[in-house]
Amino acid sequence: MKIKPGKLRNRFWPSIALVALALVLASCASVPYMPGEAKVQKTVALINSGGVPGIKGLSDAPFIFDAEILLLQAEVASLWDNLKATGFGIGKAKIVSISRIGDESYRLFSPTAEVRAFFKKYLNRDSVLVTLDTSEGRYLVILNREVKGYPRIQGFKGPTK
Repeated sequence: MKIKPGKLRNRFWPSIALVALALVLASCASVPYMPGEAKVQKTVALINSGGVPGIKGLSDAPFIFDAEILLLQAEVASLWDNLKATGFGIGKAKIVSISRIGDESYRLFSPTAEVRAFFKKYLNRDSVLVTLDTSEGRYLVILNREVKGYPRIQGFKGPTK
């Protein structure tokens, strides 16, 4: 059976289009993460609800808390347990900004070489810095790609006046 060249091209066109679409969709995974305001508010609500088991699942070591770097997962779990025991909450959070981590962002936590190294080594292009204003003061929260429908929490600081 002989196939004319024009018919062969027409026969494979849907397959070529499908492969091109798959390549375009695959490249979307490489777009840096940026949570929307709704995801940030959802994460704040989880923290405020005392949902420690859920929060522990969103926070992996190493983790930065104010200027302290928690290197062990047990330290991160203890942090959340202790915060829950004290009744910690982020009151009426207003999102001031959601921005990419920059070269100088570490200074917001501490200008030390140790904190700078943490930012350089453990934060990536998917890490974002969220600034929240609350009745208690300002919080800084570092978030990354979602886990179980919530942004992963890589650190936070606050409240500061």
